[in-house]
Amino acid sequence: MNPWFQIADDVFFDENIEGVFILSDSGEVYVLEDDVSKAVWNMLADSPQSLEEMCQHTKQKFNIGDDDHVEDDIRDFVTALSKIGVLKECMVPADRIS
Repeated sequence: MNPWFQIADDVFFDENIEGVFILSDSGEVYVLEDDVSKAVWNMLADSPQSLEEMCQHTKQKFNIGDDDHVEDDIRDFVTALSKIGVLKECMVPADRIS
């Protein structure tokens, strides 16, 4: 089963020219500065996402070929955000069940 993720309820974030600034519920500030991490975060800000969707969108947005594997990088990124409490696993949204 492909897990789905969403931004945790108690997380505040904002984006400016320097990056995406994330304030965790513990008061820590994290900054996403590179284009890929900002793109993945913005996808999550729009709606819950599966790892598969995040990978497909990233490949399309940045013209990454099928030979280049982004799955491990995105999985590591999502895992890191989950460990610091700014992302959480969630149920598949009803409108996305096929």
